[in-house]
Amino acid sequence: MARVVSAIVFIPVLMAALWVGGPVWFTLIASLGLLLGLYEYYVLARCGGVAIGLVATMALLTAFFTGHHEWVGGLLAVLVVTELLFSLWRQRNKEDHSEALPLVAARLTGVLYIGLLGSYLVGLRVIESSIPQLPAKLLTFFFIVIFAGDTGAFYTGKSIGRHKLAPLISPGKTWEGVVGGLAGNLLAAVIARLTFFPELPAGHLVPLAVVMGILGIAGDLCESMIKRGAKAKDAGKLIPGHGGLLDRLDSMLFNAPLLYYYALFLLL
Repeated sequence: MARVVSAIVFIPVLMAALWVGGPVWFTLIASLGLLLGLYEYYVLARCGGVAIGLVATMALLTAFFTGHHEWVGGLLAVLVVTELLFSLWRQRNKEDHSEALPLVAARLTGVLYIGLLGSYLVGLRVIESSIPQLPAKLLTFFFIVIFAGDTGAFYTGKSIGRHKLAPLISPGKTWEGVVGGLAGNLLAAVIARLTFFPELPAGHLVPLAVVMGILGIAGDLCESMIKRGAKAKDAGKLIPGHGGLLDRLDSMLFNAPLLYYYALFLLL
């Protein structure tokens, strides 16, 4: 029930930000979610350096929001140098430097995994096109396909799931849940085209929905792997019925660049 209540509260706010408000409102919501998700990741990883990662993520979000994608490479270069210098400063008086590499790697991975991949959501919101309200249509399509897949996988797996998908990483996930999730992805994609997104080519529906579903499952499993490595059940407790922000972002992060480049190269 908590899962349903959370969706009832969150989805109208998200849709209002997409369809009624300007790009800045969705960007603020997305940025807050990504920054909280990154903070949860750093807590799981126990790697410190939170401020550097948060600042780097805000810089990446700014680059995507303003359309200055050429900044991204430079920002990542500055991040790498800063992280290494930060680690050098912390290690300067230690005899054992064995933790330096895993800590730097964990901090950099957090920004790449959550900050960079998540910034593509902002990129989708400000994408320019002659198609009316394309950013709102793309992001609504994005969210309902992923939410439908997550919901289909959860309830199918819970009711008839028997065959484990990856029991050593995520014991609750089953192959039956995968099928239910992909069915949810496809159904949501079809409904989206029939209702608010007629510009989406019919021939793209099935491959796009299936690839999004597979990437969503992969993202979910990767986040489960991170939590299992940290010996945590959930990334946080912020969202009743769902855990933390990172537990909701996991299916989205791998899909954000996919939909952005799909729109850029195959739709526009």
